[in-house]
Formats: sequence, C-alpha cells, structure tokens
Amino acid sequence: MKCAYPASPANLRILGLPLIGLTSLLLIIGFQSNFLKIHILQKSWEEVIKIIAFSFFILGLSEELFFRVIFLPHPNEKVSIKTQFIWGIIALTVFIIYHPLQGLTWNPSGHEVFLEPTFLILACLLGAICTIAYLISGSIWLPAIIHWLAVIIWIILLGGFAKFSH
Repeated sequence: MKCAYPASPANLRILGLPLIGLTSLLLIIGFQSNFLKIHILQKSWEEVIKIIAFSFFILGLSEELFFRVIFLPHPNEKVSIKTQFIWGIIALTVFIIYHPLQGLTWNPSGHEVFLEPTFLILACLLGAICTIAYLISGSIWLPAIIHWLAVIIWIILLGGFAKFSH
C-alpha cells in the first residue's frame, strides 16, 4: 500500500530545517502583506474541536491523499529526480488551481480568500513542503499533519476564520 507507514524520526530530521525555513517565509510573507494577523478565534471549545477535526480529515488528510499520494510517485518506486520533479510540479499546480475553483464553486464563502494572490503564494509554499515531505517520507501522515497544523494555526490564531465570515 502506497501510504501505510508512518514518517520516521530520520525523515523528520531531514525535513526540520526546510520546515523551519518555510514556516519563517510563510509568516514573513503573511504578516508583511497583512494577510495574517494575530487574531485568536473566539469560539466555544466544542466549536474549536469541530474545526480541528474537520481541518484534519477534510483539509489535511483528504487533500494530501489526493494532491500527494495520487499524483506523486512513492519513494519505493525508485523513479528519477526528474520524474519526481515533473509530477511534483503537476501536483502543486493542481493544488493551487483547486483553491480558486473551490471558492468559485462549492465553497463561495472562500471566494475572496482563495483568489487572493497572497493566499495562493502561501498555498504554493505549503504545497511544496508537503510534496517534499511525501517524497522524502513516503508517508501520507507527515504531509497531512503539516497541512493540518498550518490550517488550524491560520484559522484559530492568525485570523483565517474571520476571512471566511465577513
């Protein structure tokens, strides 16, 4: 099975510096553009737990299954770096295009957010690190957790929820 085993500590060490660098870049771009603002979500614990669960299963796990596992070759397949790069670019392009399409169709509350250039840049960077995480680890869990953490931090601490409710 393509995504069954968990990320190893060695994979986490390899990804540590890129994750720190990406997080720093995401925060710098987000705060300098005013896309991100410290804004802690004011909801009940029950609602926050629902957001966290929804974000994991729908945004983290299901999107990573589609955009990483389906598109990308598994590391055990031993394909060339060139092939990995080509499929990585294809997966990343589809991931980026998916968000505006989502806002224009089944999630109209995200219309403005998903068409915002800063959001698309941040999504591209997040998609790139999730792609790298999958190609290094061969596990769905590492990119799903990275994606999920980025989303819940944005929604709960950095004003993401407010962008969908105005």
